[in-house]
Amino acid sequence: MKKIFFTVFSVCMIISNYAQNHIIENLEINDFIDGTLLQPEEKKSKTLAIIIAGSGSTDRDGNQIAMKNNSLKQLAYFLADQGVASFRYDKRIIKLSRNQKYIQSQIRFEDFVDDAADVVNYFKLFEGAKYGFDKFILIGHSQGALVAQLASLKTAVNGLILLCGTAKPIDEVMVSQISKQAPFLYKDLKEAFDSIKKVGYVKAYNPLLKTVLREDTQAFLQSWMQYNPKAIAKKITESTLVVGGTTDIQVPGEEAKILSESFPNADYAIIDNMNHVLKEVKSIGLENQKAYNNPNLPLHQDLKSEIEIFLQNFK
Repeated sequence: MKKIFFTVFSVCMIISNYAQNHIIENLEINDFIDGTLLQPEEKKSKTLAIIIAGSGSTDRDGNQIAMKNNSLKQLAYFLADQGVASFRYDKRIIKLSRNQKYIQSQIRFEDFVDDAADVVNYFKLFEGAKYGFDKFILIGHSQGALVAQLASLKTAVNGLILLCGTAKPIDEVMVSQISKQAPFLYKDLKEAFDSIKKVGYVKAYNPLLKTVLREDTQAFLQSWMQYNPKAIAKKITESTLVVGGTTDIQVPGEEAKILSESFPNADYAIIDNMNHVLKEVKSIGLENQKAYNNPNLPLHQDLKSEIEIFLQNFK
């Protein structure tokens, strides 16, 4: 397995020959998914990258209420500049909420996996002749990295790019985070998660954990906890790039290396001074937090270089 490190001194990005004008088409995939197809104008792309957002009510551009960084929109335009089409979509939570049909207690992690697979199949099967894509890449960010892994086992794709995803099951991640932020809650959270994992719910828990353990989210947490990214990675043979950042305050950058080692065919990169929303910041303090709400801050240059190199086999 090839393993690589890149820092701010990494290989310079190859200059793109593609024009800046692109073809934009907003599409309704099904009752749950709306999104934007972005294609390079001057050269028809045979490759489609499907961009899968992270946790929460995240839209196609990578934004949430009171958090606008446009990270996924910037990623889509970068791909188009490289001659690669992309489809990015709002998570189903957004469309359900807009239609007043969102019931949080009914959402399961598998819903997000089904949505990603449905997007692939839409372009592969239902609209295959219209668009003519013959290669498909899943690009998952944060929670979306695990969604991409699982979706690749439901419908055939040609490659995966996993950005800032964890190598551990989500309950282990959250317990680790709470142990650093509030060590006195570690035991209570671990016991609550053990109960949710085994029986699907926990009734009595420390009220300080209410935001994490709300009754209407417990079934979703159970559905998410059952998946171990490293175990799933062993089943995926497609070419994969796993990327982390050294100033990611949500998922440690070294998780990229750990996760990549479970894939039969993966490279990894740990980008120096890249944070969780894929921007260049040099600290884990206020500068980092501000980047979450700065749509004018560009994607990290070394991330672009890594993706560009990976894409050479798909054009």
